[in-house]
Amino acid sequence: MEKRAFEEMAKGILERADMLCLGTRGKEPYPYLRALFNLRNKAQFPGLAGFFADKGLALYLGTNSSSLKMAQLGAEEWVSLYYMIPGEFLGLCLSGRARSVPEARAELWVEGWERYYPAGPGDPDYSVLRVEPERARGWCGARPFDLAL
Repeated sequence: MEKRAFEEMAKGILERADMLCLGTRGKEPYPYLRALFNLRNKAQFPGLAGFFADKGLALYLGTNSSSLKMAQLGAEEWVSLYYMIPGEFLGLCLSGRARSVPEARAELWVEGWERYYPAGPGDPDYSVLRVEPERARGWCGARPFDLAL
């Protein structure tokens, strides 16, 4: 798959997948998986579309600073994120290093998140992570792909 075709396909999945699954590792030898909001989904988060317009394939996640995933990322910053559109046989796993980006907290704030972070975007328990994918694996239609990015 050519890079341009891959990027178009990947952005299409990122913009439409309902949720994502984040994989991290802790001290144990097995990965931890959990579902998170897909902030790039244009239908669910239309107010964030402008933020992502110039971000390429960079991935952003909002999460609790006090969560197990944040503790795991303190020791092992490598993560994998899986997005899928089941009815179309599209799946995309992007892997890379997760970094905290506190400067993006206000830009990625979603109305209603006060239930998770009562103090708003400045809540000390609200963190934003950025992942620059280094590898992409997945399924597109009738064939798998595996690319170094």
